[in-house]
Amino acid sequence: MGSIKTNPDVPFALHELTIPQYHSVLIQRRTTCVATITAYITRIHQYNSTLKAILTVNPNALHEAYQKDQELASCVDNTDKDNSKPTLRPLHGVPVILKDTYTTAFLPTTSGVQALRTLTTDTSCTVVQNLLDKGAIILAKSNLHEFSLEGITLSSLGGQTLNPYDLTRTPGGSSGGTAVALATNMGLVGCGGDTMNSLRSPASACAVVGFRPTRGQVSRQGIVPVTETQDVAGPMGRTVGDVRILFEAMRGEDTGDPATLNPRRHQSVSHMRASKIKLGVLKDYFSDGTTSEGLTINKVICDALARLGTNPPSIDLVEIPHLPDWDVSHLRNTADTQAYEFRTVLDAFLNAQTVTTPHQSLAAIAASGQYNAQAMTAVFAQTLQGGEFTPTSPEYHSRLERIESLKASVERCFQEHGLSALVYPHQRQLVASVGCTVQPGRNGILAALTGRPAICFPGMWNHTQCAFVAHTWIDPRPSSAHLFTAGFSPETPSAPLGIPIGIELMGQPWKDQELLVLAQEFESVLAARKPPILP
Repeated sequence: MGSIKTNPDVPFALHELTIPQYHSVLIQRRTTCVATITAYITRIHQYNSTLKAILTVNPNALHEAYQKDQELASCVDNTDKDNSKPTLRPLHGVPVILKDTYTTAFLPTTSGVQALRTLTTDTSCTVVQNLLDKGAIILAKSNLHEFSLEGITLSSLGGQTLNPYDLTRTPGGSSGGTAVALATNMGLVGCGGDTMNSLRSPASACAVVGFRPTRGQVSRQGIVPVTETQDVAGPMGRTVGDVRILFEAMRGEDTGDPATLNPRRHQSVSHMRASKIKLGVLKDYFSDGTTSEGLTINKVICDALARLGTNPPSIDLVEIPHLPDWDVSHLRNTADTQAYEFRTVLDAFLNAQTVTTPHQSLAAIAASGQYNAQAMTAVFAQTLQGGEFTPTSPEYHSRLERIESLKASVERCFQEHGLSALVYPHQRQLVASVGCTVQPGRNGILAALTGRPAICFPGMWNHTQCAFVAHTWIDPRPSSAHLFTAGFSPETPSAPLGIPIGIELMGQPWKDQELLVLAQEFESVLAARKPPILP
């Protein structure tokens, strides 16, 4: 078997690496999987003690990287004879960061909970097996908000994850550890979960990309659950292109998750951008403009839309009228299913034959006291009460009916206006400071309840006035405009680049690829991502 020898005369930069770039330099012999994994582990050791993004590094990662190098060497030996280039598996040697809810047979799975620190499984979840089959290396498992119940990424196992753009702030959540690891180049791509906002919130706060696929595109089998109705698993990355590659590796039918057996997944899929793009601007999901933070976010998103509208082919922007039934607070109070499903689905997970843990129920975990009480939300207490907060209660069934009504309302909106997607800021205020117990102002619930695909990526501010109904959203005064940079709030002493601000697109069910193509084109226009300045 051959061996890969690198070419030291051709420099290779790990910083902001993408999957296509990585595979290209592997084939060119400018690096190896072992060298790349070593470099990422070095960065984890360098920054994780401060940021607290990673819970566990895979001790076998370097060995697996060596095996990938041998596989490539054999491939190179066989293809050099006819001067062709070797063909790599889609994720050959790609270091993946997993939110620590994805079960792995070779690492514990904790959901950030001290009581579950020894939880192991006989098998890996379907997504992890899919990734391994495509050539990936599971580099590490990341911190998250305990049980995935909130958006500040605080856990009894990992502590408080910090936002690398401002160490006085949280990274959003619950998939905050994955987002921070990607933002700081501790890994190439990552996997998160999304029950309400959990992929897109940290993407918005950390200037990365988070994609919530259509419910049923990606199997949830073997992933620590919060709800049956709202949970999805999805990809995260520094670019939409990498997210597309990872999504293709993650998705697929699985008898272990009946949601993936939907026949709509087999409908024809377009990987091309539609010739005519019409975006519905969800005005109700913008800030009311009563705070400086709200004005900042409105300016960023407004300018992004103006910038997109000037790039051919033109994009039509349609202001969506006030829809009281879509109000975020209203939906949380009347349609969210977390408190009604959490205990049931978690207990079922803990009692699965493949799972070994000293605690077989949420009640047992609560009785142990081995969890972070500050990280718990009302959902935790409510679901333990039982009674009204069960899948058999009348209120639960009323919530399911409201969700169906909401789905119909959103579909009517798309059809009446001929929309390609809805657009809005993911957050109506900047990410919360450390010490806050909740992250308010998030808009992710609409996609979470309707099961539609939604993607969040860095927004844009380029010091220009937005022409599209600007007077209804932003203060037209130009004060402090010079302080803005692309996709960020003004700079502060603790945030030398400002705080990242994400723009969200929500598309049509099962048309995930069309939404990703659109987002990738928008990303290329806005070019808003900036890596954090680390000490």
